[in-house]
Amino acid sequence: MPKITNVYLDKKRGTWYAKVSLGFDDRGKRVTKTKRGFSTQKEAKKWHDEFKANNIEMDFLKNNTMLFKNFVNDYYLPDYKGRVRLRTFNQAMGKMKRLEVFYHKKLKDISPILIKKWHNNLLEENLTNNYIRSLHQILQQILDLAVKLGMLENNVAKKIGNIKKSKERVDFWTKEEFEKFIVTFDKSDTLELLKFTSIWFLFLTGVRLGELMALQWSDLDFNNDTVKIEKSMYYKSKREWYITDTKTSASHRLLYIDKVTKKHLEYWMERQKEIGRIEFVFSYDGLPFGTTFLKKVIDTHSEFAGVKRIRVHDLRHSHASFMLSLGMNALEIQNRLGHEDIRTTLGTYSHLKLNAMRDVAERFENKIEVSETDSKLTKFRGNQYIKKHR
Repeated sequence: MPKITNVYLDKKRGTWYAKVSLGFDDRGKRVTKTKRGFSTQKEAKKWHDEFKANNIEMDFLKNNTMLFKNFVNDYYLPDYKGRVRLRTFNQAMGKMKRLEVFYHKKLKDISPILIKKWHNNLLEENLTNNYIRSLHQILQQILDLAVKLGMLENNVAKKIGNIKKSKERVDFWTKEEFEKFIVTFDKSDTLELLKFTSIWFLFLTGVRLGELMALQWSDLDFNNDTVKIEKSMYYKSKREWYITDTKTSASHRLLYIDKVTKKHLEYWMERQKEIGRIEFVFSYDGLPFGTTFLKKVIDTHSEFAGVKRIRVHDLRHSHASFMLSLGMNALEIQNRLGHEDIRTTLGTYSHLKLNAMRDVAERFENKIEVSETDSKLTKFRGNQYIKKHR
């Protein structure tokens, strides 16, 4: 006998019964309506379909009383944690506080107008559009899961849509600005030498900060002038940090370094040996430095050098700008920076490309020399194929 969904055999009585789902209570327990005593499957199925058609929307909304907070803690976070890297999960957890406005609302009571008011309140705090977009994306993912689990009929966050995306400002140092900055270090001091070498390496390779912090001497091949990038570091504190995979599979790459960068690394290696045996390249005590270490270096030395203050991540942008100024194309930059998709490269650095093209035009100046005395004028005037009209 073929099985019919939501219809079951009562083996004790020899009759059939049907169940209709009416949603969930505040702890996520499914609420159902059951009717027994049907002599055939067909009769039970008919009752199920008619009851659902006539009552489901009203009963679903009445019984679906689960709080947003309970759903997030009991369903969304366990599911999300199992799908993403620890770094990504912790970053999302840092944003969850912004969603607390919904915590004591029932899932069914989160409305488009409530979400729009939330948007407006976030905008009034002068948070960036892109940050608010990331918060909305989390809300949308939560409600998506609720729809998949049958706890909501539809996703109102998806219905109302996200706020407008703003073009992220890409800041960077020019070659001249970097030159002014990098000469402000006293390389006779070991800690200053570490700072110098770290900043130099970031500017000349474009690696991410986490990739830099995870580098070990075994990743460097001085015979072939290469650096192997195949891991990153998730840093929480001096006592808690983790070696993780790189951001994407495309981030696994082999970088070739120039002779000057190689010389600086070798010089730092010899100085580091005076401290002791240390596996991490950029360390003075055997442990990785904190994520704010280089930020403070840039803040202090940029002011002294008289150049604009940039973020540590902007050294990566500076490297891309430097590559463009040397005439390198988008594919070369994509491979160097470890972007998974060339559209990321083009989208991030398209405006820098314009600056590079302007530099190319400026290089044309005075490259073609023509003297007036070299002029040889023809007697030809006009276009012979144009018929002149009187």
